[in-house]
Amino acid sequence: MVTYYAWEIMQVQNLIERCLLFHMSQDQCIKALAEHAGIKPLVTLTVWKELQKENKEFFKDYLQVTTPTTTRPFFSRYCKRGPSSGRRKNWK
Repeated sequence: MVTYYAWEIMQVQNLIERCLLFHMSQDQCIKALAEHAGIKPLVTLTVWKELQKENKEFFKDYLQVTTPTTTRPFFSRYCKRGPSSGRRKNWK
């Protein structure tokens, strides 16, 4: 039996949140974490389901997002940003 520590679960949660930023589906996320981070699909699925339980409203809206045209209004509700000039500054 494999035991996962709290920090390992938090790491999986962090990676799932990154997948969400890339608008990945649950299946895409599970596949990506298995391939690139060596995380077993069952672990990713379990953490994903716990996140869904804790953030019902977010996932309800997230799962309805299917086209790029609907992505902007959805994420503007959850990710507030200040005004930007549209250009990146180069750091020296």
